This record gives sequence, C-alpha cells and structure tokens, in this order.
Amino acid sequence: MKEFTHVFQSIKIGPLTARNRIEVSPAEPFLCTKDGLVTDEFVAFTAAMAKGGAGIVTVGDSPVNQTYADANHYVVNLADPFVVHGLVKVTDAIHRYGALASIELNLRADYLPADLSREEVKQIIKDFADSAERCKKAGFDMIMLHGGHGHTVSQFYSKYFNKRTDEYGADTMENRCRFAVELIDAVRERIGDNMAIEWRMSGDELLGEPVGVGLSEAIEFAKYIQDKIDIIHISAGNMYDVRTIDYIIQPSYMPRPTNVHLAEQFKKALHIPVTSVGSFNMELAEDAVAAGKADVIAMIRPFIADPDHVNKARAGKADEIRPCIRCNVCTGDDPHGCPKPLRCTVNPVSGRNPLFDKIEKAEVPKKVVIVGGGCAGMEAARRLVERGHKPVLFEKNAELGGSLIDAGANKIKADVKRYGEWSVYMTKKTEGIDLRMGVEATADIVRAEQPDAVIIAVGSKQIIPPIPGIDGANVCLAVDVDKGLAKPGKRVVLVGGGLTGSETAVTLAREGHEVTVVDMLAMEKLRAKDKNIGKIHRMAEAEGVSMKGELKLCAVTEGSVILEDAQGKKLELACDTVVLSLGVRPRYETIEQLRDICPETYIVGDCNNRAGNITSAVREGFYAAMNI
Repeated sequence: MKEFTHVFQSIKIGPLTARNRIEVSPAEPFLCTKDGLVTDEFVAFTAAMAKGGAGIVTVGDSPVNQTYADANHYVVNLADPFVVHGLVKVTDAIHRYGALASIELNLRADYLPADLSREEVKQIIKDFADSAERCKKAGFDMIMLHGGHGHTVSQFYSKYFNKRTDEYGADTMENRCRFAVELIDAVRERIGDNMAIEWRMSGDELLGEPVGVGLSEAIEFAKYIQDKIDIIHISAGNMYDVRTIDYIIQPSYMPRPTNVHLAEQFKKALHIPVTSVGSFNMELAEDAVAAGKADVIAMIRPFIADPDHVNKARAGKADEIRPCIRCNVCTGDDPHGCPKPLRCTVNPVSGRNPLFDKIEKAEVPKKVVIVGGGCAGMEAARRLVERGHKPVLFEKNAELGGSLIDAGANKIKADVKRYGEWSVYMTKKTEGIDLRMGVEATADIVRAEQPDAVIIAVGSKQIIPPIPGIDGANVCLAVDVDKGLAKPGKRVVLVGGGLTGSETAVTLAREGHEVTVVDMLAMEKLRAKDKNIGKIHRMAEAEGVSMKGELKLCAVTEGSVILEDAQGKKLELACDTVVLSLGVRPRYETIEQLRDICPETYIVGDCNNRAGNITSAVREGFYAAMNI
C-alpha cells in the first residue's frame, strides 16, 4: 500500500496554513438558483469535499459582473450583493471540517481588450474588487483570480488578442502586465493582508506562435506578478480553441497527470507555492509533491467520484477509493447553453446532495435476489447491504464484472478498467453479500430463494444483423478485438462509428492496421449525440483512420464489404477483416422468464429498455437499492 507522506504535510500560503497539499479545483456543479444564489444542495455538495479531507475547497467559476452572470446561470453570482447570505453557509460548512475556503472569480465576455474604453477597463477591475470584498464578508480565506484559459483577464497579456495601443496594450512587458497588476492591487486593497490570493493561469495556451502564450512567456508573466500573490495555479489550454480543451478538462483517453510538467517549470522559476491540476489521483499527487514538481495538487473529479478519497488515503484505505473514469458526465453536455445539475457516472450521490448524504437503514430488512453481477448488479448489492438488506447475487460467469470487463478492455480505457476492478473488489469485500458465482439464475432457482424483492441486471448482448457473410471467419466483434480474442488482418473495415467502435479503431490504427470506420449515420450526427464521440473521432483521424458516414452494411465477402450509400448506390470496400460495433440489445428472453416471480421486481442496467451505459447502470442499481 502506498504511503502518502508528502501530500499530507501542511503548507503555508501567504498568511494561511493549509492542513495538506490537496485542493479542490474550481468547477461549475450548476446547483445554485438560476440567479446565482446559494442552495442547500450547493452547500451540501461543497461540504462533502471538506469533510472528505481536502486542505482547500475552491468554489468554482463565479461571475464578477451581471452581464456574465446573465449568460452563466446556476453558479454563484458575485455581482449580487445578496449572494453573501448564502455564501456564509458555504464557508461555515467548509470551516466546520477544517479546510480553507476559496472561491474563483472570473469574467468571460464576447469582446477583446481593444474593444474596451479605459473607463470600461477600470470597471472590470472594480467588478473583481467588489466581488472579492463580498467574498471576504462571506468568510472566505482565499480568492482565486482566473487569469487563464483564454478568458478576458488572460487576454490582456496576449500579444495576439490584445491590440490596444495605450498603457494596457501589449507593446512592453510593463503594459502587458498592467491590467493584472492593477487587478491584483485592487483586490488586495479590499480583502486586506489576512486573506490569500491564488492566480490561475495557463502554463501554455497550446496554440503555438504567434497566437498563443507559450511556457516561457507565461513564466515571465508569473515572475512579474509573484510578489503580489501568494500561490499560482498552473493549468493549460485556451477554452476558445477546441484543440486545447482536452488539456483543460481531460477525457479518459488522455495520459495522467496531464499538465504537471508545466507546473514543474514554474516551480523552478518562482519563489511562491505552485499548484498543478490535470487528471491527478492521490497516488499521482503524492508522486508529484514528493518529486518537487508542485507544492499543491488540485483536483475536482476525484472528489465528485469519491468525496472521502483524501481521508481514505490518509487512513490507509486507498484501495477503497472509488475511481473517477474521466467520462466528463459531470461537466455536462451543454453547460452554458442548457446547464443541468451535476451528475457523476460512478457516484450516484454526487449532485444529489443532501438527499442521499446519509443512506437510511430499511425499516424492514429484506432478502433480495440480484440476477447479474455487472455494473448495476454490483452497485445494487453494495447499497443493499448499506441499508441492512440481505442480497443474494447470482452471476452465471466465474467472475464478476459483466459488460464492465468489455468496456475496460481497450488499451485507451484504463480508467474504466480500474473502476471495474474497484467495483468487483468492493463487492467481494462487502460483508453481507451472498455471492453465487457460476450459477445461471433460472426462474426456478430464483423462486426457490423465496425473495422479498428481485433485481434483474442481466445485461445485454451484441447486435449482429442477419446479412449475407456476417458469420464469416473474417468477421469479429470490436469487444473481442479489445480483449485480444480476435486478431484482425492488415486492412480493417470497422462497422459502427460510436464510442466503442471508434476506440477500437484508434488502437488498431496505432498497431499499424489500415482502418476505415463506416456508419449509417452522418459523422456529424454521431458527434452531436455525445461530446466524447467527437473527441475520439478527432483522435482516430489523427491516427489515420478514414471515417465514412451514411453507409449501410449490406453484405460481407471473403475480401470486402458491400455498402449502400444514402442514395441507394452500392459500393465495395476491400478489406481483410470486418469488425462489428453495432451496439447492444437487452436480454429480453431472460427478463421475461424472471420479471413475474416477485411482486417487487426491478429491471436495471443494460437490460432495461433504454440504451444503457455505465452512468445509467450505476444510477438504476442505486435507485433500486434505495427503493426496496
């Protein structure tokens, strides 16, 4: 078991001392009111992370003026003086558990520095200062000023985005930094010397010259302002260029930790503490601090997945930490166009605080038969034990995991594999679950248990259409390729351009195969269904994969596939292997055999009528356990 000797050292940040080196990085859970006032849900969500052991808890992206607030709802609106009332509850909750309370101040706008008059520049500075003063009144210990990701504050330092010709222009270093210096000075004047200021910035905007601010320029800026701030927070990328967004909010396909190499260079150049952010977990946080690459490690998604993960690491229970799979469900599919309250794939409690902060014991303990040991079945079993029920879990295979095994088999899905391993480990470790492995639960077997309730979680099966040649030796499933059970030839046509198929295409291309992905839908329509499909498609194309939409598979021959386009025209593509990734369908036959055995029956996960994924499987397994 890893020892966490460095991340649990305290650290001095200006006038403050944090109890450890773990900071909750800022995020937008969209749990406030539409007008940006604090709710009980927001307080409970924030408190959970302080209770879970964080040294610093940072409230996320908070507008400093009403114009930005009007375009960014359901987050803390610092332009409203009355927001202080609710924020006091937030800082009280954070302080109750011994953490420092911080809050990020930001401005996003659709104008550039040159579009502003001097009076408007001064007003922005005043907006930040007014907001900081409200935060002080609310009891915050720290202020985080967002000077990165291409937002308004960062643009003043950019030679590309700042075309002003006055003293706020970018012709000299002094002028490039003037806006930031005046902003920090104005905030410091309002909050005094007993609060700390953290400056957040992109260590590299990753846009290349002459557009972006690169590492060396960013370090020069940091040197210029370091004596006015107490700690600097190093991220990367520019939010307004899709090519860099993955470095700001890393998907599961990105390596971990993404940006620590940038923080390392800042730490060498500065004499103030440096925070690194970007796909850390506790093990990687310990490694980075121990190696001297950063002083503080910021993370948010691991807290969403498991608010108690810091305490678990400290108690020697790191193996029990529920891992984040970086699916980015928590970031929303259209966060500013249609914001939704935060949800987490692996933790159904996060975002539903305080409704399930305390899992209530059942008034009457029941015997519950669970059929299927996949994602939904295991979640249900563990939660049933929490409530005092007696689950009996039947799994027809010799091992737990179900479709989680398939989902984590691809080399680029290490996060999902880790979650699957954790789920199996915790299910086996949880006392009170009666595991019946290698037993296919027939209706008679289930009936013989005389259950009070039944949860059907039998999963799904691959869709294989009845077309000529589909059963040929040159045809295999994408999941079998991922698991190493099928070895494709050099030229591959992969049918199905969704997530699974595209992920398989990436790994095949990296292994030297010539891959063409075809799908009945236009690629644009596929990408519109799921933001992660767009990400994996970009990766696939970067690896040389050819993506072809609006093509229907009609037949497979020994050396080709026959396709039909949207106009009904037939075409033939030569290939050595056809790989299928056409989705799954529920095991209807099994469901029908089991659904009427017990009056209280729940159908959860992939076997439900809706298209399933890990998010819905965990949620449905959890809800079934809560409702019994």
